[in-house]
Amino acid sequence: MTYVMGAITVLTCPCHLPILILLLSGTAAGAFLSENLGLAFVVLVPFFLSSAITTWRLLDKKKHDRQ
Repeated sequence: MTYVMGAITVLTCPCHLPILILLLSGTAAGAFLSENLGLAFVVLVPFFLSSAITTWRLLDKKKHDRQ
């Protein structure tokens, strides 16, 4: 579960939005992202923050379970 949340964190990171647009270029999703960049940023930031916090907590839990 930790790795899944970590992958979601990386994919929804706002700094990766230009890369995501390039990867999705030529698709409807890429066209939507490039036309609505501000909306995509506003939608991705809460997903990024929640997944980052969840990943951090899962990693911290694993650390305490080992000790």
